Amino acid sequence: MINVIPKPVKCEEQYGEFIINSSTSIYADDSLAYARDRLIDIIEQTCGYRLNVVISTTANICFYVNRKIKDEGYEIDCDIDRMNIFASTKAGALYAVQTIRQLVLSDLIDKPSVLTMHAVKIEDYPRYSWRGLMLDESRHFYGPEAVKNLLDMMVMHKLNVLHWHLTDNNGWRIEIKGYPKLTQVGSYRAGTQSKAWGSNIIDWNPHEGFYTQNEIKEIVSYAARRNIMIVPEIDMPAHLAAAIASYPELGCFNKSIEPFVLHRGNNPGEIDIIACAGKDFTYKFIYDVIDELSKLFPSPYFHIGGDEAPKTEWKKCPNCQKMIEDNKLKDEEELQGYFNNKIAVYLKRKGKRLIAWNEVLKSDNLENSIIAQYWTAKSDPKINSWLDDGKNVIISKHQSFYFDMPYSKVNLKDTYNFDEEKYGIKDHNKAILGIEATLWTEWVPTQQRLDFQLYPRMEALSEVSWTPKDMLDYKEFLARLNKFLPTLKSLGKVYCPLNMVDTDKFKGAFDFITFLKRNAHFEYNKAMAYRKRRRY
Repeated sequence: MINVIPKPVKCEEQYGEFIINSSTSIYADDSLAYARDRLIDIIEQTCGYRLNVVISTTANICFYVNRKIKDEGYEIDCDIDRMNIFASTKAGALYAVQTIRQLVLSDLIDKPSVLTMHAVKIEDYPRYSWRGLMLDESRHFYGPEAVKNLLDMMVMHKLNVLHWHLTDNNGWRIEIKGYPKLTQVGSYRAGTQSKAWGSNIIDWNPHEGFYTQNEIKEIVSYAARRNIMIVPEIDMPAHLAAAIASYPELGCFNKSIEPFVLHRGNNPGEIDIIACAGKDFTYKFIYDVIDELSKLFPSPYFHIGGDEAPKTEWKKCPNCQKMIEDNKLKDEEELQGYFNNKIAVYLKRKGKRLIAWNEVLKSDNLENSIIAQYWTAKSDPKINSWLDDGKNVIISKHQSFYFDMPYSKVNLKDTYNFDEEKYGIKDHNKAILGIEATLWTEWVPTQQRLDFQLYPRMEALSEVSWTPKDMLDYKEFLARLNKFLPTLKSLGKVYCPLNMVDTDKFKGAFDFITFLKRNAHFEYNKAMAYRKRRRY
């Protein structure tokens, strides 16, 4: 068993060890030079010296293009004298580097002068093309360096999509030049609900922050070099309070509100205030925002949320009711379908596909190009119908992939052993794009807490989205994970200790009530106390 996460598709250990030292030479075909340079950087950071770049294929380490290898796949053939890496794309070569990194560095703490790697043959490629993580920065803003650090961790785990939740009721986090109030007003809130959903205790320290368009460009470029596509999310028509606070005319009745401090609104009824689907201004606003963001995010996807949209105001709004009547719609659910379709058609003109949470499937009149992201806890029969029609789905089931939840609710085993067939979804269905975990940040105010929620869950996400289903083995994964923990520690990651990642279901139910009603930080606080005692 080699200590690599995610587990490679095929691995055959050979006799002997390959040695890397200051005289080791390295070569790469031109299109794989970036991966070569990344390996050189990793060795330098570890050992203090740079490998010798040569233009000869007699080098000790060689990167070669092999067009027969699958996209994002790679092969490593390493004996005691040479290491050859084969890939058809830069992405595959980059993932080979991540595997080599784990093989030579996983047990190292001090800087050695010589590195060794067991001779091995590896053939590897991903199970899914979409291996994603969602980061919510509306609830808490972390800034460019934190996002870059996350991208570095994602490429190490062979994840390739960052779904960036940049707006919600609690804050608008991206500069839109045509609508300056979005950041002047919408990026600031007076305080934060700080204890639990069932508690109205507020931390009255203001919270603010947003990304300039130049910062976005830099981060998108940084991600692309790591084979990570960034998909922006502008949540609508609900979860839009920060925008409506900035431009009240976006709502049905032009009500003045402020970005939410409490998660259900600062005053009774505010949670029902969503974008008006009957006003021309709403669509102009959305199209203008899309126009600006399309220049920043080259991704062919655009997420609009679409979840948890109460129809209270739409039922009372004369503009919305006129829109229903004029377009012969059945009800407010079909109005949301009409709303979604207008945006989907506009995005098509930009060369993009609309993604939305699976609640949008309540409407029967949806564009075929829409991608449903399946998160809801209960089985959704409309997901299967959507897939049966060959339409696309991304899996983000709450029970396995909601990383904001305490480990006692979504434990590590639940993530690793996710089985789509349990929800009636056939694994072989090619309409499934892949798997994405979500990290909502209502209760994640710091980088350290962010790390705690992510690790070691990211390791499980990495393997379940990359490794073939019939090769998954939780017990064996835990053995490799235990050897991987020193790497997390060396990178300064505060991970959840392994004795807390798989709480029994009875205790988990009790802990979840505590999390919801009284203190969303109890598990983290317990882990930090344990960390202080044991210095894990």
